[in-house]
Amino acid sequence: MTDKRLAAFVLWLMWADMLLAVVMVPISIPDLTAKSDLIVHGRVLSKSCQRDPQGRIYTKVELQVTETWKGTPTASPLTIVHGGGVLGQERVVVSGQVDYQPGEEVVAFLVLNQRGEAVTLGLAQGKFHVWTDQASGRPLARNPFHGGPELSPVPSSPTPSPARLTLSAL
Repeated sequence: MTDKRLAAFVLWLMWADMLLAVVMVPISIPDLTAKSDLIVHGRVLSKSCQRDPQGRIYTKVELQVTETWKGTPTASPLTIVHGGGVLGQERVVVSGQVDYQPGEEVVAFLVLNQRGEAVTLGLAQGKFHVWTDQASGRPLARNPFHGGPELSPVPSSPTPSPARLTLSAL
C-alpha cells in the first residue's frame, strides 16, 4: 500500500510540475526590434528585490548603458524592473522571467510600462547575454531562442557555427 501511495504522489508531483511550465512562442529579432521602445547595450551594475505598494515582490536592475540602439534611456544608469525575486524569506517565481546578473554584459529589448519603467520585452526573450568568443575574439549574443549555445566553436572551424549570433549582426 505504501508503494502505491508513493507512486501516486510522484505522479502527482510530475503532473503539477508540468502545470507550472511555461510555453513560449519565439519572438523574431525583427519583431523584438519593432515592439521595443528602447534597445540598449550595457553592463548590469546591480539588482535588488523590493516590495511595491500593493505588496508584490519585484526585482530592480541597474544597467550602465554603453550604447543605445533605439529610443532614449530615461536615466543613467537605466533601471529595469520585472516581477518576482527573493525578499527576506519570501520568494516569488515568474516562469520564463528574465534573469540579469551583476557584471553581465547584455543587450536588452525594453518596453516602458505605465509608470515609465523599463521592462524586458517577452520575459527572457528580450535579453541577450553578450560574451567574447575565445577562438575568434568576436563578441557574440544569445537568448533562449537566438544565438545558439555559449560554447566555443569546434576547434577545426575558424568561424562561429551558423547558429551563432554576433553582436554586430544583432
